[in-house]
Amino acid sequence: MKKFVVLFAVIALIAGGLMLSGCSSRDDDLVGVWQLQEDATFVTTFNDDGRGEHTVDWGFGMSFRWSTSRGNLYWNYTGHSRMYTAYSVSGDVLTITMDEGFVMRFNRVP
Repeated sequence: MKKFVVLFAVIALIAGGLMLSGCSSRDDDLVGVWQLQEDATFVTTFNDDGRGEHTVDWGFGMSFRWSTSRGNLYWNYTGHSRMYTAYSVSGDVLTITMDEGFVMRFNRVP
């Protein structure tokens, strides 16, 4: 149940973000695989071609396209609006901050 709640919160908060106004650059520091600190079964992958995916070990997956601009991470989910969140990378820790102040931290998977 906890996994479902965390997954639902992540998707709902990303979907509740603001509309994308346009961007095209990518932060190479994001490229790789990131594991959510609060739930190690939730993994987000950022590929260097601007594609990515959220997955959990029980079979859920959700693809997206991504880019960055001025400290914002832009998410484009197929069939949904484009959104953005604030983000920062410090070493092997990715921090994503939603508009509502909800913070998610991910560890880079070696």
